[in-house]
Parts: sequence; C-alpha cells; structure tokens
Amino acid sequence: MPKIKTRRKMGWLLIGFHWTMIVCTIGLWTPVYLTGRRRRVTITYAPDAPTL
Repeated sequence: MPKIKTRRKMGWLLIGFHWTMIVCTIGLWTPVYLTGRRRRVTITYAPDAPTL
C-alpha cells in the first residue's frame, strides 16, 4: 500500500513564538520546534489499484 504524507502548516503566530524561543534560548528550543513540525505530518494509506 502506498503512503501519502500530508504536512499541515503551522500558523504565523506559532512559527513566530517558536523562532523567538529558539533565539532567546540560544537554540535550546530547537528540539521542541522540530517535534512540533514532525507531529503535523498526517500519513494516509491508499489502497492498491486492482489489477486486470
């Protein structure tokens, strides 16, 4: 079964907050930001096409 990955975008407010925290904490917030981005991926399994 093929996988379809769909990435939902973060809002501007959330992106701004994350980048402010990354700059203010000298990069310590980076793992939180990357985890938040990774969590927004939706994987859908498409059924195989029938063969004739």
